Amino acid sequence: MNRSCSLLALAAIVAATGLTSAHAAPEAQAAAGRALVKRYADAVVGIELVVTVKLKMGNQEAPPREQRIEINGTVISPSGLTVTTLAGVDPQVQFDAMRAAQPGGRVPELVGAEFKEVKLRFADGKEVPARFVLKDVDLDLAFMAPETAEPGREYAHVKLSDAAEGKVLNDYFYIARAPKVLQRAPLVRIGEIVGIIEKPRRFYLLTFQDPGSPVFDMDGKVLGITVQNFANGRMTGFVVLPSADIAEMSVQAAAAQAAPVKTGG
Repeated sequence: MNRSCSLLALAAIVAATGLTSAHAAPEAQAAAGRALVKRYADAVVGIELVVTVKLKMGNQEAPPREQRIEINGTVISPSGLTVTTLAGVDPQVQFDAMRAAQPGGRVPELVGAEFKEVKLRFADGKEVPARFVLKDVDLDLAFMAPETAEPGREYAHVKLSDAAEGKVLNDYFYIARAPKVLQRAPLVRIGEIVGIIEKPRRFYLLTFQDPGSPVFDMDGKVLGITVQNFANGRMTGFVVLPSADIAEMSVQAAAAQAAPVKTGG
């Protein structure tokens, strides 16, 4: 009888001191992650490109070759304006980084890149022809939009204005999608901010992220989008660019999207 009372008292003390939270917290995070996927998965789209590249080594030019690219992007407006990492979709950025990493080395020179196909693949499986509307090398951002507006259609999107504040050692969630061969299944994972870079601009360093995909706090506010970081032209790794920086550039991108498309004459 006394032993039972002691066990009950111990259980009460453990509950009062919060020692059971180690089991409760992961479940709360899992529930938050599931809610975020349900809320935002449709705003994460597949960007699929086919580009013909022409390379030259010294004075010798190689035959053109076709390159296929698949990466995630984040829709940031009802009109379908989408943003991703520029390094993930532009061969010129990739080759410039290779040359910066090997100064004086034998690195092929990219002398031409022609985008034969650019499309957005949405959650319902529909593939929409798209076009680049703005590129920002400094921020590693590429904005693209559907080639033709669909009257009455409002795309699922992330509101960059609903921004989260990043804090070291806090947990955040990235929402992504698996490759097309894995049926573009929605993905979610928890990452922790382990550092914050303040200069020349703010970046968040997370334990886990996915290029071109959005990062949220547990309340669904947007921390930012994962891009490639550069130092002296070299790729140094993925970072999360804050929502405010992307929102600022998106104003120009939206204007470019709305402007009449120039055609060759």
